[in-house]
Amino acid sequence: MALASSAVLALALTACGESDAESKSVETATTEPTDTTVTPTAAATAVSASASAPATGQATKGAGSQGSGNGGGSGAGAGKTSSAGTGSGSAKPVDCTTGSLKFAIKEVKSPINHALITATNTGSKPCRIYRYPALRLSENSQSETARLGPSQPQAVVTLDRGATAYAGLITASVDRNSQTKVTTSSIGLSLHGPDAGDSSTENGVDVPVPGGSLYVEDDNAQVTFWQDNVSDALAW
Repeated sequence: MALASSAVLALALTACGESDAESKSVETATTEPTDTTVTPTAAATAVSASASAPATGQATKGAGSQGSGNGGGSGAGAGKTSSAGTGSGSAKPVDCTTGSLKFAIKEVKSPINHALITATNTGSKPCRIYRYPALRLSENSQSETARLGPSQPQAVVTLDRGATAYAGLITASVDRNSQTKVTTSSIGLSLHGPDAGDSSTENGVDVPVPGGSLYVEDDNAQVTFWQDNVSDALAW
């Protein structure tokens, strides 16, 4: 009887132990999946946050590069504006007029019996000065002073603002022996047009001579074409 009771008790303990082991096993099995589920979620969140940061930085850098590109565009535009501004300042030349020029006459020591005529552009635009100055040396002059044909330059002289054109005037013969000699206080000057057949284009101006007195001979006087330098004007 005692033996049978011991066997029953052993079986009960065994059954109880197996029940506790199964319970712990079930609990462990329930807990581990729960932990496994949470851990990947946190890792995914961390990976997502980590991936977002570089993406944001890359977008910002891209915006910065785009901004530099726009800045370069502005620079090019400014260059074009600057170029356009420069181009617009270079105005197309017009024909010179006596109103846009300042004239002067100066007697020179060499060559002898020569005077230098200057015409300076005081206008707001470049201008072309044609052929040679139309001169009347005195009130007694019956016609314009003869031109010195070989002095014609290869191109028409164009004067920028402030630039000067030059013409040489042979005032008399070497021996100063002429029936048309006269001393004048001023010389009448007007301009020619571009064509060879043109007479003077306007009434002209009186240009005073230095010292108020210049010896001239109408029949021997000659004037050169307009030049862009003094040497060519006095080379004859």
